[in-house]
Amino acid sequence: MSQSCAPSLRERQKAETWRALHHAAVASVLERGLERSTIESITDRAGVSQRTFFNYFPSKEDAVLGLRAPVLDPALLEGFSFAQDVLGQVSRLLLAVAGSSHEGVDQVRRRELTRQYPHLIHRLIERMNEAENLVRGALAGLLADNPEWAAGMGESGVDDVARVTVMTAAIPLRFTVASGTYSPAAGLAPEDLGPALALFHSVQRKLL
Repeated sequence: MSQSCAPSLRERQKAETWRALHHAAVASVLERGLERSTIESITDRAGVSQRTFFNYFPSKEDAVLGLRAPVLDPALLEGFSFAQDVLGQVSRLLLAVAGSSHEGVDQVRRRELTRQYPHLIHRLIERMNEAENLVRGALAGLLADNPEWAAGMGESGVDDVARVTVMTAAIPLRFTVASGTYSPAAGLAPEDLGPALALFHSVQRKLL
């Protein structure tokens, strides 16, 4: 990594504080249970103030799951083309944006926690919805610059076309996660979506 790309001291300290809070939240839940784990118990364990906690997480549930607000790096849109496999491009874009909300988190432990406390899944769904909204907004912008792709779709505007495209592109991702070959420890790589995308295209041709 070049010196210009290396994280600053402030960025490293923020990352360390984030990890300390996340690990403290998980340790607290494993020791005391989710209901008895409080933000105070988490911050005491991490050695930071409750005010600091809310600079990193909006709730103890997000701290336990290790969730961040998803982000869409503009670099991910470079090279996007409506001339080839739009579904695959949007599926992989959605995977990248959704993954930004839990980068570096122990997926096996997180799955174990959601099994033990099923209502935590609702927070995961909310973060996934946020990721989908980010991708939808970006795709709507790309469509606005390429109106010919959405031509012939009736009165639907670019927002509607983007919304249905993103919803459709999420199907191969969810199918892959639900498959028996998915490993939470390994996570998903863009190439892992290949079989699901191929199957989707085959089914789509039959349906149409």
